[in-house]
Amino acid sequence: MTKVISNDCWININLNELAAIRASFIGEEITEDQIDEVASELRVRMTFDSLYEQADMMVWEILDKPNPDSPQYGQISPEPGWEEELTRIEKNKKQFEMVDLEGHGWTIQVPRRKVK
Repeated sequence: MTKVISNDCWININLNELAAIRASFIGEEITEDQIDEVASELRVRMTFDSLYEQADMMVWEILDKPNPDSPQYGQISPEPGWEEELTRIEKNKKQFEMVDLEGHGWTIQVPRRKVK
């Protein structure tokens, strides 16, 4: 038997086992065929966005650098140059009023330009 020594950290995920455990966790009964179907779909469709986000945050923490997406103490808000855009948005809001639009069994509020 060949043994490999590696300094890398590995994660192996048994998707069938994951599907069965998560189904049980949410209180659902699931057959072996359904477990296989869930695992097969996860193999193709599962994303690792939260894993990537956690890895990015840990890189910034280890490098002792701030996360560029989070607000920092003393940061100017809004960023310089945005004051004009925010003023324009507020001015446009004053030109509209919210009115109810009613249908059979539903009502939504929609903006309507104010008449001068």
